[in-house]
Amino acid sequence: MLPKPSASIGSISKVSAPLISSYLKELCYNPNNANYIHSRRIFEGILYPCVKTKKHYVSGPGGKVHSVRVPFHEHKEMEISDYFSALGYVLTYSTRTASFIQLIHLLSHYAEWCRVSSFVLGINTPTVVQMLFDDPPSSKLTPFHTLAHHGYGNKFKFSLASSISAGKGEGREDVRSSRISALQSVWPHHLIHPTPVQRAHASAGIGYGRSSIETSAELFGTPWGHCGESVSFPSMHQSITSGHPLGTLALSVKAMNCVIPGTNTIPVQTIPFLTSITDIIELLKVAGALRPMCLNCLYLRNNARGCIQDYATKYSVSGDNVG
Repeated sequence: MLPKPSASIGSISKVSAPLISSYLKELCYNPNNANYIHSRRIFEGILYPCVKTKKHYVSGPGGKVHSVRVPFHEHKEMEISDYFSALGYVLTYSTRTASFIQLIHLLSHYAEWCRVSSFVLGINTPTVVQMLFDDPPSSKLTPFHTLAHHGYGNKFKFSLASSISAGKGEGREDVRSSRISALQSVWPHHLIHPTPVQRAHASAGIGYGRSSIETSAELFGTPWGHCGESVSFPSMHQSITSGHPLGTLALSVKAMNCVIPGTNTIPVQTIPFLTSITDIIELLKVAGALRPMCLNCLYLRNNARGCIQDYATKYSVSGDNVG
């Protein structure tokens, strides 16, 4: 069973901190949640304090970013250090089983609540939400495939993650450092600096030039720890490094929450009512919401010799809508 529908983005000005807290508490404290104990820790340690203080992170001793360590699929002590990662975590464990269409509904739901939350917290909205999931051997995901994910070691799993709050500002570098630490704790190879995206930008003459690149300058090339793969990839690192077939789908949060030009359609409001994978993908294409894996994602995948199919790229190909 999926979480109840969120408040309409059309009435976002009426969404309040108490409303978000109430919704998240109900989600995390649901006794039917197989991950109840850890979701409750995430609520008490990250989500509720963030909403209360209107920050995307929690300040710990000495001003350091406070993290909560919880098992996340194949990572036994994932370090969750920001509001949007915490939100993705509890939504991941909010349902025991779901069809692929329902998972896209959940990903859309995540995009909507990233926007709603950022409005209430008074911070910039993450740019991208991402879902990493087990790809069935047939590589054919239809409404009839069930992806059971609750608990460590099950055959089918999925993870929701997002980029951090966009732009520069207080706490972002510490959040990135925490994400990088979680990734490096399980990743079999060192991360290169500058990142592949930063190198590509420098080669194109964007930013600080070829010889000097500021590693945290996201405007001129994405640093490690900024995007969703720094959370979702370590959550399923054993599957990646073993070459187990996986899929990924990333969506633009802005495109998902904006009116499609020339229509009255907002994707996050429409997708919950769509039951055809073809209709859903067509809507995502028209909205311009599909986001292919970036060079950083591709580097991690290739460096670990992983087998991850990019469904955003797959669905962007004309006529290839149903997997």
